[in-house]
Amino acid sequence: MLDNTLGIINHAQSIQPLLAQFGIITADIPIESLVLDSREVAIHSAFIALKGHARDGRDFIPQAISLGAKVIIAECNLPQEHGQTSMREQSLIVHFYALTQHLSALAAAFYGQPAKQLQVIGVTGTNGKTSTVQLTSQLAALLNKPAASIGTLGSGEIDSQGRCSSFGETLNTTPDAITMHKLMAQYAHDGIKQVALEVSSHALVQHRIAALKMDVAVLTNLTRDHLDYHGTMQAYAQAKREILNQPELKFVLLNANENESKHWLKHMPLQVVPVIYGIDDDSLILPTTEHMCFAQNIKYSSQGCRFNVVSSWGTCEIQLSLLGRFNIFNALAAITSQLCLGESLEDIASVAHKLVPVAGRMECFSTENSPIVVVDYAHTPDALKQALLALRHHSEGRLIAIFGCGGDRDKGKRSLMGEVAETFGDIAIITNDNSRSEDPSAIANDILAGCIHPEQIHVVLDRKDAIKKALSLAAPEDIVLVAGKGHENYQIIGNETVAYDEREYVQQLLERNIT
Repeated sequence: MLDNTLGIINHAQSIQPLLAQFGIITADIPIESLVLDSREVAIHSAFIALKGHARDGRDFIPQAISLGAKVIIAECNLPQEHGQTSMREQSLIVHFYALTQHLSALAAAFYGQPAKQLQVIGVTGTNGKTSTVQLTSQLAALLNKPAASIGTLGSGEIDSQGRCSSFGETLNTTPDAITMHKLMAQYAHDGIKQVALEVSSHALVQHRIAALKMDVAVLTNLTRDHLDYHGTMQAYAQAKREILNQPELKFVLLNANENESKHWLKHMPLQVVPVIYGIDDDSLILPTTEHMCFAQNIKYSSQGCRFNVVSSWGTCEIQLSLLGRFNIFNALAAITSQLCLGESLEDIASVAHKLVPVAGRMECFSTENSPIVVVDYAHTPDALKQALLALRHHSEGRLIAIFGCGGDRDKGKRSLMGEVAETFGDIAIITNDNSRSEDPSAIANDILAGCIHPEQIHVVLDRKDAIKKALSLAAPEDIVLVAGKGHENYQIIGNETVAYDEREYVQQLLERNIT
């Protein structure tokens, strides 16, 4: 039978041997899918009723029963309730203790441990996850290894040109446990050999990938983000380090220019090989080791950058058509991942110039006699700082930064964003960015609180008008950074989600020569 979401050819299987792996003895009932959303329940599906963080899935058991679910696996509160069963109408209800923590293992067992058929690379960190994942999958495809990616942009297979053929939408940066193993099963079925995925701190503490076999884990960096969820930087950092517990993990790639890497080394499991990557300059924190990959002698140009790689696998020159110092880190992580998985440095160097920018990640738009407009997803203080520092290397004129901060999110970073834009840009324009239930003017005032000269900062709350304002101020030799939205094609204002594709809008403005 075909799974309606992914098209996997599934054979019905009994819950009896499936649940026996978790110490539960039950009836022999065939099921064809595991479902978290009660609205997707079908007769031959098992509805998984989790406690949840925002909603309690057990409240939707009556709806699942009304839709004909043969089996309901419900999280119970007490360990002695584990394995208890009952019938309600035609549905068997099975009680499962700590189901949230074990759902990844349950899904992996249901789909036949598909990750074991794949090379799996997990990328975590505050910034750079999306670009690193996309560059890793691009590189695999360019090396003739069928590849796919999972993350902020969705999930999709990468074609022979290193571009994603089509992205399926995912609700979160890292999908839920069932969707994750379902995707892995789909990719294994389709002949994919390598999957790179973004691993969020939320996913790690919520056990979404707890049973996902992983070959390589990558740390990009760690800066302030998601404190509205984790509470403290210490808790946030600890959440990221949970990736070190992934099953069958072989290599962990640590950014040698990132202070957090020192803490990861202290927590490194004995069976895991630490591999150091980074830029060999004054910012180096971790020294070169037995397993390493470093960039030296970096040269920037308007077309990208060039540098020498010195590594445990040899030396070579790499040419990239990518902007910015941080893209060198992203590319190095991708290169080092492939080296750990057996690719040769010579083969990598021969195709690296074909790597293309990720949609909405330092993506350049320009026409004749217009300034360069760079659309980037930067929405944290460090990401904005790194974007501005990166563009300074490529700019012959001024840097104009357009940015905002999301509503109903970490308010503490707003003044920091204002400070960064004022310090590292030449002109700053504050605008709206997913204000949600908050007043955009109040958010702008929070940002201005971090500026030494707020009277010199432009506030243009309509995002389209802010871009027009920037272009009216810009000379052809200037660079305009439009930060925050990146690949997104919407804005959330109040309770309304409004269609808005920043990349498309910028291109239209430049083509109409509105300057």
